[in-house]
Amino acid sequence: MNIDQQEDLFADLLHAQTEQSVDDLLRANSTFLSSACNWHPLDGNENNFGVIENQQSSPIAALIEKITNSIDAILMRKCYEAGIDPKSPAAPKSMEEAIHKFFHPENQTWYLSPTRQKQAEEIQILADGPRMNTSLVIYDNGEGQHPQDFENTFLSLLKGNKNEIPFVQGKYNMGGTGAIVFCGKRRYQLIGSKKYDGTGNFGFTLIRKHPLTEAEMQTRKNTWYEYLKIDGEILNFPIDTLDLGLKGRLFKTGTVIKLYSYDL
Repeated sequence: MNIDQQEDLFADLLHAQTEQSVDDLLRANSTFLSSACNWHPLDGNENNFGVIENQQSSPIAALIEKITNSIDAILMRKCYEAGIDPKSPAAPKSMEEAIHKFFHPENQTWYLSPTRQKQAEEIQILADGPRMNTSLVIYDNGEGQHPQDFENTFLSLLKGNKNEIPFVQGKYNMGGTGAIVFCGKRRYQLIGSKKYDGTGNFGFTLIRKHPLTEAEMQTRKNTWYEYLKIDGEILNFPIDTLDLGLKGRLFKTGTVIKLYSYDL
């Protein structure tokens, strides 16, 4: 799949409004998207079903986990931009300290309405699709990830990536997957990201619940969750900006996630 095809695929996935639209898109691109060799289990483990399915009983709580991750990503970006290793002794020891360190010194008007409004646009939630079958887009202007790092961040489980970072809320590297179980029947979730410093390409992948074949149904009790990677690489292409329909801005860096047919 060449660069233009990858860019077109992302645009088509972004504009797909429902789970059925993603189904249709996968069938239309079956040359690349129907091959089992292009789908890989999350965390490299086909026994991930129980970990993901048993995280959240509420779609609202699961959605809040996404926002929590976005807040963490914003604070991580600020830390890196300040030239501080988030795991070093120089890093803030709490979220309150991080807010004071990264926001108050540079902007004494933090609590004024215009400043708060501008900061609020760093994290956005957009609704897409018809009523009662609505998809949700979540954007943050946080640290972002390089395509080659997706498998150790967005697509990993239980690695404790944030255990040594005291000023963020996430700990167990699981909050990103709790919402998947509320994404329609086939659990489609699009993830796209570019590193905060503008280096590298914009990368993206699609997560889904593996559709068991008839042969697999005879031997498997449960299915698993998997993500798209073609020719051994997370899909990626260069960008300056992307028009994601965000309020007041184009996408330059950060992360965008789309939850298809999210069952609110």
